[in-house]
Amino acid sequence: MPTICSAAFVWSTPSPKTYAFFFSYVSPLQLIVSWAMMVMAMMLPTLSVPLRHVRERSFWRVRPWAELLFVVSYLGTWMVAGIALLGVAITLRLASTSSALPLVACLIIAFIWQISPWKQVALNRCHRRPSLAAFPPAAYENVLAWGMTHGLWCIASCWGLMLLPLLAPSHHLPLMAIVAVYIWAERLEPACAPRWQFRVPSRAIRLIARNVAGWRQSSGSTSITMACDECAL
Repeated sequence: MPTICSAAFVWSTPSPKTYAFFFSYVSPLQLIVSWAMMVMAMMLPTLSVPLRHVRERSFWRVRPWAELLFVVSYLGTWMVAGIALLGVAITLRLASTSSALPLVACLIIAFIWQISPWKQVALNRCHRRPSLAAFPPAAYENVLAWGMTHGLWCIASCWGLMLLPLLAPSHHLPLMAIVAVYIWAERLEPACAPRWQFRVPSRAIRLIARNVAGWRQSSGSTSITMACDECAL
């Protein structure tokens, strides 16, 4: 009856019983593990440049611990943010009678955020490389602080994109792969002045095109070499 009457046909606030029913089928531990795997799969590829910065500014005895502390503090920040993002995703999915409505709404909001100057401010902060102490314990403290700060700016930059796979359970993996590739591609772009704009990740496109051209050239040269060998025989 509530799905037929009044505004509940489109939207209704979920009751505590609705949340209890949801968590009776999906445990919080399962959500935490799934979120951790999602964050590692999508965000770890973007850490190659920050980790190189840590390696270049650490002595060899300090380097493994510094890298580990940076990754742990970065992922820990994302795990805390997951409480809010998962809460929003679950609420939107339970509140709407249409499975597509939350995804469409989030897609519009994420697109507006992507072209906003505030998004560019957060993305510019992700490009910052702070000075790091060379000797512990100051080196470890600097790396921990930078990991959390870098994670916070990554969350500010990517929160809208990270919500998209959470709101499409039937297409979770394809959307997660698309969003992960886009986040990696936009991180390759240099920092620029914040303004309303849509930036195409042209550097990633050129990189992929160059690699594809090199692969085709190497495969073509291999085919020619095999043909010449056959003629010689």
